[in-house]
Amino acid sequence: MNNSVSLRRIKVSNLLAAAGILLFIMLVVPFFLSYFNESVFYFEQHKYKQALEQDNVTEYRSLSGPQIKVHKEGSNRKITINHEEYAIRKLGDPFNIKYEVAYPNGRLFQVNDHGGLLVSYDENGDWFVPITAFDSNGQKILPKGEVELLNPSGLVTAAYSEYHEKQGEPVFFVFSILLLIYGWCGYRYEKFQNFLFKMSFYWLWVKEAEPSDFHYFMCKVGGIIVMILSVVSFFKSL
Repeated sequence: MNNSVSLRRIKVSNLLAAAGILLFIMLVVPFFLSYFNESVFYFEQHKYKQALEQDNVTEYRSLSGPQIKVHKEGSNRKITINHEEYAIRKLGDPFNIKYEVAYPNGRLFQVNDHGGLLVSYDENGDWFVPITAFDSNGQKILPKGEVELLNPSGLVTAAYSEYHEKQGEPVFFVFSILLLIYGWCGYRYEKFQNFLFKMSFYWLWVKEAEPSDFHYFMCKVGGIIVMILSVVSFFKSL
């Protein structure tokens, strides 16, 4: 009678464990495929994702930055940010790609593609790197007498999807899942703790060695530490 009850408990626990694993996979796999396959770009310290695409207009949105609209005109682009329009012309050839960026105030900049690295130059052909500082509220701090000037390279990045990148670090995500599984097994299951004892090869030079209470305790402590590291790795992957 007791054996049948214990067998039922084992079967129920196994079913619950299998259901938990299946539910975990059903949640993790769609997240992995959707999140790490989504392309993003950073503009003025804000992370942007594609929100809408209709005809030749693509709309990008950020949680904290202004909306960006990109109008496609062949190989050229027009970008609308805060009701201001920036025109970009693609120049050169596939081996020497350049862009001319026209600002609403009439200023022109050139952006050169050096193997995927975008470098900006001003009207005089000098290397242009806008120096930007932000206050505690995330607002730009502009030098006295100067007007806000968006980064030409950032505008080109926003305008052309080939400069967008897949977000996150999938390797760290997978690593966090493996750490979580290892940590949970080390904390929860005695059979896994016994397996760890055998893997230590302590039994090779100690006759009839058996895991001590201290070994089980350290397995639980180590499992907790590994699970904490899995959480750190998970956030590192995002």
